[in-house]
This record gives sequence, C-alpha cells and structure tokens, in this order.
Amino acid sequence: MTRAERVSRNLNRALHALFAADERAWLLGEDVADPYGGAFKVTQGLSTAYPDRVLSTPLSENGITGVAGGLALCGDTVIVEIMFGDFAGLAFDPILNLITKSVAMYGERTPMRVVIRCPVGGGRGYGATHSQSPQKHFIGIPHLALYELSPLHDAADVLAAALRRDEPAMLFEDKVLYTRRRYVDGRVDDRLAFELRGADGNWARVHDPDATGAPTLVIAPGGVADRAIAAATRAAERGRTVEVLVPARLYPVDVDGLRDLLDGAHGVIVAEESTAGGTWGSEVAARLHAEAWPLLRGPVELVSSADRVIPSAPHLERTVLLGTEAILDRIMRLPAAVPVPRTDHSPAGPPPPDPTSAAPSGVPVDVPRLNPNDDSYVLLEWLVSDGATVEAGEPVAAVETSKAIEELAATQAGVLRQDVAAGADCAPGAPIGRILPAPVPLPAVFAPVPQPAVPAPVPPGRPLPPAQRRIADVVATSHREIPVAFTAVRVDVTAALAYARRAADETGAAVGLTEVVIAAVAALHERFPALYARLTDDGLILDAEAPSIGLTVDVGTGLFLPVIRDAAGLDLGDLADAVVALRMKALRGRLREEDMAGMNVLVALNDTPGVTVARPIIPPGVTCALSVPDVHREVVLDGDGGVRERTVADLGLAYDHRLVNGAQAGAYLAALGDALQR
Repeated sequence: MTRAERVSRNLNRALHALFAADERAWLLGEDVADPYGGAFKVTQGLSTAYPDRVLSTPLSENGITGVAGGLALCGDTVIVEIMFGDFAGLAFDPILNLITKSVAMYGERTPMRVVIRCPVGGGRGYGATHSQSPQKHFIGIPHLALYELSPLHDAADVLAAALRRDEPAMLFEDKVLYTRRRYVDGRVDDRLAFELRGADGNWARVHDPDATGAPTLVIAPGGVADRAIAAATRAAERGRTVEVLVPARLYPVDVDGLRDLLDGAHGVIVAEESTAGGTWGSEVAARLHAEAWPLLRGPVELVSSADRVIPSAPHLERTVLLGTEAILDRIMRLPAAVPVPRTDHSPAGPPPPDPTSAAPSGVPVDVPRLNPNDDSYVLLEWLVSDGATVEAGEPVAAVETSKAIEELAATQAGVLRQDVAAGADCAPGAPIGRILPAPVPLPAVFAPVPQPAVPAPVPPGRPLPPAQRRIADVVATSHREIPVAFTAVRVDVTAALAYARRAADETGAAVGLTEVVIAAVAALHERFPALYARLTDDGLILDAEAPSIGLTVDVGTGLFLPVIRDAAGLDLGDLADAVVALRMKALRGRLREEDMAGMNVLVALNDTPGVTVARPIIPPGVTCALSVPDVHREVVLDGDGGVRERTVADLGLAYDHRLVNGAQAGAYLAALGDALQR
C-alpha cells in the first residue's frame, strides 16, 4: 500500500499547485507568511515561493474577507484563511452581503473565485471559542457552496471542484485531521475498502466488500468520518453491516449521488459535530425525505454534539462532542435487519436452545449500565477469589468505563463463581459471574451453645481504589524483587528541541522532546543490549530482539504503561502518531492488555513544571527505566569565557543492578546525551 501523506501536507501541496498554475491567485490570512506558515502550518512555503501574493493581514476577519471580495471582483482567485473557524462569524457580513451577492446583483453573472478556509472542530482542548463547528450557519446563502476536507478526498480535487463553480465557497477543515494520514489505494484497513462516487468524486463510500445483508448508511463529513468508521467496525463485531458515506461538498446536498445506495439500505444516520437544530444533517434529511422517500425504510436519524458550550478540559470536552460511542449507540438502536427466511431444509447452524433446559444456577452478577456513552466495559479485576463466600453488598469486581472505575457489589450472600476472566470486555446487562447459595452445614449431634456475636471493629479510613491498588502492587513488587541503582546526567536538549520543531514542521505530526528521546532510546538498543534484556525466573538473561518501549500515561484515574513495539523501525512522524494514539486510548479507557504487553525498557515522563530530577520505578520484567523530567534553562560559560543560555534536562536512569552495572549505565546515558545534542 502506498505510504499516505498527512492531511495538512496534502492541503499544502494542493495550495502550492494552485499558485503554480494560477498567476492571479492570492492567499490572505493572519500569520500565513513564513516562517510561521499559519496556525496549523498549512501555508508553509507559500510566502517564500510567492512573496507578492501571500500576505499576512491584520487581525480583522471582516477586513480580510472584504479585500478578498474586491480582488475577486477584479477577476482574481483568492484563498482566505480564517485562523479558527469560530471567527468566521466576524466575516459573516461580507460573505452574506458582498462576496455571494456579487455573483448576480450587477445585471450579469460575475465570477467570484473565493475559497474561505476555516479550521473547525474540537478534540484539541482549545475551549469554547476555538473548537466549534459553525457550518450550519452558512447553509442556504445563495451562490455559496460549502465543502469539508476529509481523509478520503484529495485536497487538490476539492479545491478544483470549488473553484470550477466560479462562485464563493467555504472549505471547513476539522483540526483533528491535520496530523492524520490520508486513506489511499482504495483501502481504509485490511477489512474496509473505499471508493469515490458521483460528480467530481463527491461521495466516498467506505464499506466491507465481503459484508452481506442490508447496510445501515452513516453519512459523516470531515473529522467525524473516522469516528463513524470506528463505530462501523465495532457494529460489525455485533453482527451489523454498516457503510460510511463521506461527502466533499456539504451544500448544495448531492442527493443523486446517494440514490442507488439508498435502495435497499436498512436505515440512514447523519452524524455531525455541530450542535442540533438547523444543521447540515437536518438539510440532508429534508432533501432525502423530499426526493428519495420511496427508497427509505424509515426516518433519517440525526446524531450530533451536546447542546452545550465546549469545555477546555479533555474529560469534559469528551462529554460534549460527538464521539464514536454516540454514533455506535445510534446504529445499535436501529432494529436489526430481518434476515431472509430459509426455504430449504439444510442445516443452518446450531439448533435453538431448549427453553426447558436448566439455566446456570445462582443469582447472576450483572454489569449495570454505568455510562450512557459506553456499550462495553473492561472487567479490570475480581476483588474476591472464585469460590469464596461473600456477603450482600460486598464489592466483588472492578469494572472500568471510559470515564471511571466502578466496583460491583454482591446482591446477596453466598459463594462467588466467576464466569468471565479479568481483563475481558463485558457489556451492560451481561452477567460476569454468579452467587450460589452457601452450603448448609450438617447438624452436629451436640450443638454448641450459641455465643453472642461480637461485631468486629471497623478500622477508620477508606480502601484504595482498584487502579491505585494495581499501581501499589507494581511498586511493592519492584521494591521487593529488584535491586535498583540510579544515575542521573544533565543533558543540553537545545538541539533536540530544535530538531523536534523541524520534524513537526516537516511531518505535520505532534513531535516533541518525548518523541526524540524515545527515538534515541530505540536507536541505542544494538549498542547496549543488556539494558533491554530481562532476567527470567530461572536466573537466565533473555535478550530483546527489538526495542519495545513503554511510556507512562497518567490519566488522573490511574497510571498506564502502553508500549510502542519495534520503535526503532518508526520515523519521528509515525512515532508521534503512535504516542498520540496510545495516549488517546488511555484517556478514553480503551487500552487493552495487548497495548501494554512486551515492554523491554520504560520511558517515564515526569514533566510536571518544576520537576528537575525523578527516580522512576522499574516495572517487573524490565531492566531499565529512563526518567524525562521538565526542561529548564541555565546560564553557562562557553569555551571563550562568554555567557550563553541553554535548555537542559536531567535524565535519570534506574537500572536493575543484577544485569547492569554503574559503568554501563553511565556509558548509556553519555551516548543518549550525545544523540540528543547532535
């Protein structure tokens, strides 16, 4: 499969191609000139290549858009960058009353080649005035077309389609897409394929070529497309067939491109990140009801973000913005498609269960619905061993949702039987175990005289939460079994930080010091194999074939150690993607055992501001843990006796003294420091 470029790079390349082909093309926006290249680095290189036509403007969206209208009236092509789509409201008057009206209000049709680019959407923690999706406010303005960038459409094709109309257009760009890679070669993953359909390849259809049955169609634009695809994948695991349709042009709605797909579809859901009411999804539903009613099997369902202001805190932002869980919930709420009855008498799988057969005895331990946004949880651990006697109300299991860890209590006294293993997924309403009646003791010949029960004293305090207990167990095991030594060294990371900034600009990924350190740790594996080995229970040293680097992720409810496997084979951009993906999994409570298995060295992040030295814990099965604290500035004398400032970090290495000695640890830290200072 072709290695796909990132969405931001794809858009940057499209803009460069446009300027090379059109000598009358302009780019106007705040901070769009090099070296800044726009708030999201989409315009990098353009002002260097075309200095007279790429202009950084004052902070006035109204003024920028008004100038664009004047240039377009003179026959030029203008790309306007609104730094955040939220600020498009400040440009509403020139959009409504100048640029769009100019197409037809002068007695003859006037070409108005203007594209207004608007980064939109949340998921980045930018807060209430920098995270909105205002697309719905621009629907229905005559001569204004609305487009949205997606990972399935080439930005050059979208820009060409918008400009070909000779009418103004707005291009909405979900900010979460900028660092993600596009889908190419007709494949989304090993199971899902995609194809472009309709005029200008407007509709991208994501489907499973091997799926059977009437599909549910989920129409999702831009950055919502990936969430819809994830929901479709999970729905397929539950027996549903789902296809995701992603438009490049939002408005006017292209119903013709959907007609053949609607015929036979089980249902239609429109998912968008804006709040409900007067939305693009409402427009799609209205058009489908008016023009394709005979093809629909039911009303078009709409799902959107909560009707609230978008918070900055990630855990609160997730409760407001439309996510995968909400889309999946809407899919699963549709009645299942009725299968075609079999007309032959061949075997059709196992026979139905006999309703008279005995069910497992005992009272089930059911998982309640703990979070309305989740359709499955993780059974973290059993708090009581299998076969133990429990009392009514006693906590017996800990379950992790996407937001918290909850304890499940026994509903009655008896003997616990575990039916689901710790670490497995469990669904709301599903039983994970049973409470059997406690055995009745045989009567004694001479029954002892009952003694009055003396209540046991209740100790003060509260128990540790399950997540904190797991951390405590790891720490206790580490201190008990591993003879730890510790060495720290001060490293000048000025060059490493500059390298990270360059890599972020070149790759479009979120590259920082963490990723540069991980890459350096991975590269040292071959020179220092002892630091990546592990000691078996038999006292043998087992070398690691490749560096698999664990990373500390603290989500507030517990510390997780997800693993980047074969880290030496990843470039900095892919490494940054892997780090972001694991952090997001941890924040959303989606880490699984396989995400945290196979570690042979740990990079422990202790970058709380002001922390200069930290001694990490070595997890059992690992030989070394490298701590990366907060960076700080210091003034030093250079070789000529002058004074200069540098940025440093005190990297610390905790190591198992059975496998690594002090000289090896010092040499390793020296090599790591050299790698970071190149």
